[in-house]
Amino acid sequence: SDDSSEWAVGDRYKLSRILGRGSYGEVAQAIDLYQGRPDAFVAIKRIVGPFEQEVDAVRLFREIHILRLLRTLGTNDCIVPLLDVVQPPTEDLNDFHDLYLVFDYVDTDLYKLIMSPQYLTTEHIQTFLYQMLIGLKYIHSCNVIHRDLKPANILLNEDCSLKICDFGLARIVDEISVAHSSSTKNTKFASIPSHSAAAAAAKKAAGRSCSISEQALTREDNDGNHMPSMPSKTRLTRQLTKHVVTRWYRAPELILIQPYTTAVDIWSMGCIFAELLSMQEGSVPGYQDRTPLFPGGACYPLSGDTDNDERLDQLNVIFGVIGTPSKEEIAEVGNSNEYLKTLKPIKAKSLEDIYPAADPNALDLLHNMLKFNPKQRCTAGEALQHKFFSGVRREEMETSVDKPMESPAFLNEQDIDIEILKQKTYEEV
Repeated sequence: SDDSSEWAVGDRYKLSRILGRGSYGEVAQAIDLYQGRPDAFVAIKRIVGPFEQEVDAVRLFREIHILRLLRTLGTNDCIVPLLDVVQPPTEDLNDFHDLYLVFDYVDTDLYKLIMSPQYLTTEHIQTFLYQMLIGLKYIHSCNVIHRDLKPANILLNEDCSLKICDFGLARIVDEISVAHSSSTKNTKFASIPSHSAAAAAAKKAAGRSCSISEQALTREDNDGNHMPSMPSKTRLTRQLTKHVVTRWYRAPELILIQPYTTAVDIWSMGCIFAELLSMQEGSVPGYQDRTPLFPGGACYPLSGDTDNDERLDQLNVIFGVIGTPSKEEIAEVGNSNEYLKTLKPIKAKSLEDIYPAADPNALDLLHNMLKFNPKQRCTAGEALQHKFFSGVRREEMETSVDKPMESPAFLNEQDIDIEILKQKTYEEV
């Protein structure tokens, strides 16, 4: 049941309210009573029945394992830290049903900000993207690919500090060849972000004051379903996001079910960057007109038959903006290139026309992040050196780790025993 009275979070945390629900659980705001302050808020992510389905159990194990290792490898201000995991009631694995992950509480996220009437300056955008890339450089140096970067997974504080969250779809790089054998349609995607606090990294990064209006922060998406009043066409577009949003930020090689690298995260971050540019006054007529750069229109019932149509539709939307790939680029794509060869050539649209208010350096960086060929995309480290950030760089914040993560061997088994997974997750906790 979703009744908050059934949350078994022990005597340390007192629940305040449910913040949102997703496909595998919910997030609540709570007070950490051990801190002795009435404002010691945390966000608790409750994962309901994670061991009933193998795909959920693997996802949960990965998220806890990666967050724990990120914590042991050292801190990075731009990644959500896992503060605590509520201990199961007993040592008996049969009593181990729901799991509660504790994060810092954060004011809002980029999805809610984009939906708000707030406008952004170039300085805002530099500050946000700089922090996201700092977090991404660190994640990639750990041998981790996030795979689910989208505005709702970028948590944001009023002082413009932000953190990347939700590692449920992340992969440790040496797993990739195995992980890639399953098609995307078998994966259960969540629309629920975990919440955490962002440090004052942004102010350090920007070296200037930067804040978000109270109005933008108070448009709280309390039940996860509240839509601000907008003209109906835009409102419909945004309501579809709950269903197809992850695909809108997905790189072409993921859509084509090709082997992939950390470059998929650069593509997703480019998509988020583009939405930030749409928040500049003068780029779109009004705040209600902001849309993702690649809003695939196909919204079919969730059945296997239409998965292919949906993927092809998303590719067509992408090519409508960046142009169709060249013959050389198509030749580099493996078994999916037959479809690509049938495409009528389309010329790329001008990013200057799409975002007329954008700084030319911003558009140059965006162009480098949205290359069809993943080998031609810039890395997070290269992006940080781009002239767009010349006024905000603080190189001491751009940290990496020396000893990257290795994937636990049992995750590479074709059929993972759910009881072993449960035991391993218990050990992580």
